[in-house]
Amino acid sequence: LSRKMFIGGLNWDTTDEGLRDYFTQFGKVDACTIMRDPSGRSRCFAFLTFEDPASVNAVMVREHHLDGKIIDPKRAIPRQEHSRSQKLFIGGLAPTVTSESMREFFAQFGKVVDSTVMQDRETGRSKGFGFVTFEDTNVDPILGFGLLEIDGKMVCQFVWRHN
Repeated sequence: LSRKMFIGGLNWDTTDEGLRDYFTQFGKVDACTIMRDPSGRSRCFAFLTFEDPASVNAVMVREHHLDGKIIDPKRAIPRQEHSRSQKLFIGGLAPTVTSESMREFFAQFGKVVDSTVMQDRETGRSKGFGFVTFEDTNVDPILGFGLLEIDGKMVCQFVWRHN
């Protein structure tokens, strides 16, 4: 059983220590890391590892509030269980979003190897959706953000599974 958790929806101000302190009520925390951008600013999600897998079960049965926000803990899915999909569908794009601006936006989450805003063949206008492919196969942290805002418009994202 996995001892590792993904914690999404964190407050910008939540610290590694504060997060660790909160989760020690469920068991001994082996590791706790809030992910940060190159400038050191929180990316509002973290990975946490308990000593005992039973602690993960204890966390999963209730709602959690930390630093004024409802946070979203999830079991971390071991890498080998991913279907190796690193492609995300991005919907609800503003007409101003280009393949390049989408690439720049999603670069905060990891190395982007491809970014394509789908366009109408006749008019060349954006169809309002696209795809982003990451070098890293673990796209779960991005999904943990829920809605993201690009060019002033909220967009949805989900894993694109193609067989």
